[in-house]
Amino acid sequence: MKLTKNLWIALIVAIILRLIISGITYHPDFSGQLLSGYFFGYKNVTNIYDYLVSLPPTHPLVKNFGVGDIFIYPPLTYFTLGSFIKLTSPLVSEKFFLNLMNGMSIYQPGIVWNLIILKFPYLVIDIAMAFVLASLFDNEKQKKWAFLLWLFNPITFYATFSMGVFDIIPAIFTVLSLVFAKKKKLGLAAVMISIGAAYKQYPLFLLPFVVFSAKGFWNRVKVALCGIVPYILTIAPYLHSSAFKAMVFGPKSQKEFYMEWLVSGADGLYPYLLGFVLLVWHAYRNLHLSEKLWKYYLGYFLILFSVTNFHPQWFLWVAPFLVIELVANSWHNLWIDLTIFACYVFIVLTFDYSLSVGLFAVVNHNLNNFPGFDKLIAAKTDLFFLKSSVRSILAATSVFLILDLLKSKRKGDLRINPAKNK
Repeated sequence: MKLTKNLWIALIVAIILRLIISGITYHPDFSGQLLSGYFFGYKNVTNIYDYLVSLPPTHPLVKNFGVGDIFIYPPLTYFTLGSFIKLTSPLVSEKFFLNLMNGMSIYQPGIVWNLIILKFPYLVIDIAMAFVLASLFDNEKQKKWAFLLWLFNPITFYATFSMGVFDIIPAIFTVLSLVFAKKKKLGLAAVMISIGAAYKQYPLFLLPFVVFSAKGFWNRVKVALCGIVPYILTIAPYLHSSAFKAMVFGPKSQKEFYMEWLVSGADGLYPYLLGFVLLVWHAYRNLHLSEKLWKYYLGYFLILFSVTNFHPQWFLWVAPFLVIELVANSWHNLWIDLTIFACYVFIVLTFDYSLSVGLFAVVNHNLNNFPGFDKLIAAKTDLFFLKSSVRSILAATSVFLILDLLKSKRKGDLRINPAKNK
């Protein structure tokens, strides 16, 4: 894609917006990531799991934060976050981390600068996502739309730069898997899935779709190994640790199985697993799967969010595929996508106030006293009924979009342009 003058202006404006949002917003989850990464960045601790559980009760981190769920991610995440802190250490004093660990408020002198610096690595990855999405399309107009839609995507403004979470990292690897699948390099597509899972494990559920894109039993075995082995290698040194298993594979990693339809007093059906398996079998029968792979990725995430009480940042996982859907299908499902987004916004606003107005307490500390939209709505109506209704609308709209995408023949497929590959 050629960067025209207008695209350069858009890119610069998008970067400036990200820097501004980074400096004026903060969420407490960001502290957990910073303090976890601190131990590798400054102390060169390589086993964060056993280290955390070995800390004495008098340690500031234990007293002020606890260690049960401060870090619940695979080790590659820890080393990446710690490396970010190493890289930014010349610009952010160690005292900032120590003050934070000792219970001092995040609103310290120089906080705006520190937040911009500490979130800056995400900016590089997030802008790279715009270029990766554009590369999926052969048509120049579609490339530009994908590029611009990501640059001004409110979901990444919110999750990556307001909350400061690292979900953009596994997300870009899931999109890179599409890039390689489009080129028929399914082994590399599976490796991208595996690396993404080494940050957050959800990409592993996308692996069956890549595997079934290969033709023949042994080719599928090879692709499956490419999608499993890199992930296993990253966690293998920690499998002996009970602390690692408790933190990474604990209840929070199984939220999609919380919803259950009982068929007896003891047995039930998991709607998430039901939808996932149906989607996998449909993919198994698809003759042009590598070209339709994005539809199955999108379908998987729509199923996940329809039956799971998801965290707000999780929606970043699906955001790239909603962009692809809009561009590949020429905005045909615009109102459907907007309905899904509107449901997401409502659900976010009815979470804790720290996920909405409280994010901006960096610029106005009084916002910490805001009661929250959930309490304001609850004072006027039945909040739980309203939230359940919105979740039902989200689920129904998601199922409709999945069926619409899967019934279409070749519309929206990401095929290689033969003219580009002579």
